[in-house]
Amino acid sequence: MNRLMSLLLAAGYAMGQTVFLFACHQVRVRAAGGGPGLVLRDVRLFGLDLDGFSVRDTGQAQGWVPQLVFLVLCSGLMYAVLRSARPDARPQLRTVLALLGAALLAAGVAELAGPALDPRSPLVLPTSGQWVGRAQVDGATALPEQYALWSCWLLMPSWAAAWLLRRWAPVRMLLGTADDAAGGEESPAAVCTVRRRRDVVCAGLIPMVLLAVAGGAVLRHTNVRHLDQSASITFDPELWLPYHPPALVERWSGVLYPALRMRPLDTEETAGWLATLVVCLVFLAVLAAALYAVVRWAAGRHPVRLFMNCWYATVLAAVAAAVVESGLLQGPWAAPREGAGPMGLVHPFEAALGDAVRFGAVWGWATGACCLGAVWLMTRREARTRPKVQEEQLSHAE
Repeated sequence: MNRLMSLLLAAGYAMGQTVFLFACHQVRVRAAGGGPGLVLRDVRLFGLDLDGFSVRDTGQAQGWVPQLVFLVLCSGLMYAVLRSARPDARPQLRTVLALLGAALLAAGVAELAGPALDPRSPLVLPTSGQWVGRAQVDGATALPEQYALWSCWLLMPSWAAAWLLRRWAPVRMLLGTADDAAGGEESPAAVCTVRRRRDVVCAGLIPMVLLAVAGGAVLRHTNVRHLDQSASITFDPELWLPYHPPALVERWSGVLYPALRMRPLDTEETAGWLATLVVCLVFLAVLAAALYAVVRWAAGRHPVRLFMNCWYATVLAAVAAAVVESGLLQGPWAAPREGAGPMGLVHPFEAALGDAVRFGAVWGWATGACCLGAVWLMTRREARTRPKVQEEQLSHAE
């Protein structure tokens, strides 16, 4: 897509979201009559909080800086994604998914910026338990992620309208979306062989598999092996068989996906561990499929584009795993995670979504770096072997 159309779409999205984020809460307060003790009810659409991420207090940095970070980063990433779209501005599924991944990545960075600006937070990077505590105090979690999930689709109507009007003379002259302007451009060449694509995908999975083998933060289950044979008594595993992850894992537990682990805990029942393993395998399978689709179009494109697309794929795969986890962990085989569920203040999907997007935002670069490194090594190896092949062909011709 050309520069002007991408800029107009991204700028229009940014302006609309700026007005909504900085004005929605104030408008609702004035419409309700104001007052010091006023409590506004949550507004939800398909279970997602619509205005939970809107600015409520401009007097403190943590009240508006995360929203500003989201707007700037999301607008820039969406502009870059639109620039890589088809020249004729036709919406495609892979571009739509990339836009969703860009919005979620910006939301994850914005959420991580919140505790760093909060004077109440003792650490710049809270642990898993501290994230749960913040969610219980606020009564909600993953607000930037929920906002990104529904707001990114607001770009689609204007994009679809631009494509439908591409043959209209004013639009064609202004944006250059005529068919003849993009008719001579072909699709980028794919990575040469299936084997090479598979090698790149395997390289990209290495960081995630290592994290899964090492194990993430403790995902507590009430379905544990009991000290007493009575099934009516359930003990917290930490009370009679403590499990404490290493200090390094505990320090980074706030950005580790709890369900991304392949080894069971000592106190965990088999059914609970199998449910966690299913979530882990779903994440790895979705990530592998997404990376394969990204690598298909890697050749002939800028390396940074490949790097960022792999990062988006990691975020989207983690969100897919969070959807599965929020369903599995409500069954009889496993209990909801700490602080979530019917007895907690946070919905299981919101808790899983927050963990997944934070994980993808912090560790997705490793997937992109490994895929980029694998493509670079293959390119150098091919460049070294090409002169030898040409020399052999010339010698046979002589």
